Amino acid sequence: MEDDVQFDSIKNNYKEMKVSKMIVNGKEQEGNIISAEVTKDSQQLNVTVYTQNK
Repeated sequence: MEDDVQFDSIKNNYKEMKVSKMIVNGKEQEGNIISAEVTKDSQQLNVTVYTQNK
């Protein structure tokens, strides 16, 4: 029950957006998933996400 209330709170405050482009550590990534290869040698990521309006 508490999980449902928390989920509803999150759902009301955030909205799903379509990702058009994602830049991770200065390199463009395909899709919207950051691969493990990109993160294996670093403890910090710089991520820029470009979205599309519906």
